[in-house]
Amino acid sequence: MQRWLRRITPDRHTLEKLWCLKPFKALVLDRGCWTFNRHSVTRAFALGLFIAFIPPTPLPVHIVTCVILGVLLRLNLPVLIATVFVSNPFTWLPQVAGSIWVGAKLMGMDLMPVLHQLKHRNLWTEVNQLWMPLLLGALVLGLVAAGTGYVLAQGAWRAHVLFHLRRRRARSFVHSAPLNQNSIRQDQHAIKP
Repeated sequence: MQRWLRRITPDRHTLEKLWCLKPFKALVLDRGCWTFNRHSVTRAFALGLFIAFIPPTPLPVHIVTCVILGVLLRLNLPVLIATVFVSNPFTWLPQVAGSIWVGAKLMGMDLMPVLHQLKHRNLWTEVNQLWMPLLLGALVLGLVAAGTGYVLAQGAWRAHVLFHLRRRRARSFVHSAPLNQNSIRQDQHAIKP
């Protein structure tokens, strides 16, 4: 997994040459933000899922939040930014609708009257009523996604490590097995008169 992540991640030396990163070079190019260890990657994945549930805005709030929190917490920036793209124009409608529904259920709010009153002329007054459920639902769904993502990322990392460990042990056993058989044959020949 580390090899694949390193292959798709831009090299630090390439990023150092970019003119747009020169003012932030010391922060963004910190080694802690580019290491591929279990803690950095799994926490970045969980935080990326949480940030992905921020309601979509025309401003690049997701990416800016990722860079700021990733640098402050010294998380893996490529994983963090890649995970935020779970929230994209194809997923915005279900994400916003799900957030509004969860927020309305938690607030005890009935959405049916609001949805029936949605007309083009009343659109802004009705949309103003949906901000609170949207934000609450986004917060709850973001926390659930982050917790679930952290557990799944930890499990995937451990499964990957165990797979490679078992494969390495199997290789060493296969390589050592013929040597053991040869030594047994030599011992048997030495015992026979």
